[in-house]
Amino acid sequence: MPTSLFQYEMLPTTWFYLSTLLILALFFRFNRVLSVRNLDVTGLILITPGMVYVAMGSALQGYLWLFVVNAFMFFRLSVDVFFRRRPLLSPNMNYAGLVFSCIASSAFIIPNLFLNRGDACESPRAWRLEQILSAADEASPDVSKVSNWPGYPPFLQATQDANRFFAPSQTAWRRAVEDVLTRKQISNSVDFFGFTIHDDSARKKRPGARAVRWASGASDEYKYDFDITESVDSPQPSAYPESLNGVHAAPVVPNAPIAPGVVSDDDASEREEDDLYRSVLESTTSPIQSNEDAPLLDEGGRLSMSDSAVFRWQPLSQEGLLLVLCVIFLQICVVATIVMIGRVHFGSLQTGFAAALLYLLLPYVNQFSARLDHIVPGLLILLGILLYRRPFLSGVALGSAGSLVFYPFLLLPLWIGYYWKKGVGRFITGSSAAVLSLVVVLLLIKGPDYSYADALESMFGNHSLLLKQADGVWEYLPRFYRIPLISFFGVFCFGYTILIPQKNLATLISLSAALMLGVQFWMGRQGGLYMAWYLPLIILTVFRPNLADRTATAAVVDV
Repeated sequence: MPTSLFQYEMLPTTWFYLSTLLILALFFRFNRVLSVRNLDVTGLILITPGMVYVAMGSALQGYLWLFVVNAFMFFRLSVDVFFRRRPLLSPNMNYAGLVFSCIASSAFIIPNLFLNRGDACESPRAWRLEQILSAADEASPDVSKVSNWPGYPPFLQATQDANRFFAPSQTAWRRAVEDVLTRKQISNSVDFFGFTIHDDSARKKRPGARAVRWASGASDEYKYDFDITESVDSPQPSAYPESLNGVHAAPVVPNAPIAPGVVSDDDASEREEDDLYRSVLESTTSPIQSNEDAPLLDEGGRLSMSDSAVFRWQPLSQEGLLLVLCVIFLQICVVATIVMIGRVHFGSLQTGFAAALLYLLLPYVNQFSARLDHIVPGLLILLGILLYRRPFLSGVALGSAGSLVFYPFLLLPLWIGYYWKKGVGRFITGSSAAVLSLVVVLLLIKGPDYSYADALESMFGNHSLLLKQADGVWEYLPRFYRIPLISFFGVFCFGYTILIPQKNLATLISLSAALMLGVQFWMGRQGGLYMAWYLPLIILTVFRPNLADRTATAAVVDV
């Protein structure tokens, strides 16, 4: 993207600052500072720093940040059913400006999928968070194994294949890791709004730690953290990692100047370490099929620091082009569905474009543009909202979303409660038809290691309660803390969402968002990052008018 847009490069933090200013300028009500709209906009903005922490390697701090902010948003969505008055607060831009801004925002996201993929990206600095997580998963095969996660196995496998297509190759990943090690950017101390947090546990698996373990060839028994002093004024550096599978870290304290032509003991030691480090890199290099794929080394034997050495433009194959076009189509469908909900159910096309623009400006969309397990279930839930007047079609959408990633199944009690007085039979029929269709498809799959029973268990949530592997905040925290969270979620899901007196479209949207946000607290894989499941619903809640009259008895069409 930099070469195609005149050296343009947008880092995650830069996009966060810029998008925050744009969101505040467009949607913050400066004449009504103490308003619910401003509270909602602030909450949506505060979600992003947690994602930035994860992208920068401080995964524990990032997930904890998301945990706190999502708890606030969960409470906000839970009490939305009591907000009767909803004054119309238009954005600080007219209709034509909103349409242009939506098109312009899409114009910056769509080319990023073509240009920032695999090794075609000009710089590791432009990697999206989804690419970093996918590359880190390759370092932990047990964590990324499809059979460890609930959902529809063929869909999960397709998602993993798509992630690998967009993720950097092992050569590019090792090159970036060596750059990090050379610049001494890995530390176990993290600045968290003025406070220094020391991550001293020896079992942390931050994306950066996984990358280093992968690049160094260290096995899972080498659980280490780095404590490298960055200040050159310190007389003695902090404790270096004792070994990186036999490779010592180079000291950071500068050596005393020596006469030209004289080789000091420190230089000889560093040369030995460089040779040993290079031998480790060469020994961990995957088999190279052709000379074109070989990593380029500089005169010192290290991987070249030149971007063009590893990151070069690669033409798309037909399969790759089809995948990119499919992802773009899905993103366009998400935006179009939000606009249609605003036009059809909120009675304002301008409100629809305002909600779509807020969605496009959130850094999440830029950082997770191609994750199928994010986009597809989120789109199906939105389609269920759009088609809520026809219970059978809404049932098909919700049943399909639950079959693909399991967690949307937890929306069914809420939706059944909404349709209880009219349309419940058609909704159950539609959701059952979608589930049974996908169950039958599993019978047609053949493979040496394929088990129909295991695939069926995975589809209906195997390993969702009792985690076989953890990837996210529960990778760091004791997992028995999930028990009270799951208990509270169960009470909320089957109690509060069914017994609420007001069952209208407004509560259907807000409580669906609350449920999809609630599962993020206890799900085992990257909980908090699956924002496509709930962010569009939160945005619709922010912009919705008074929908108290959109009950099932009044809105559901007759057969």
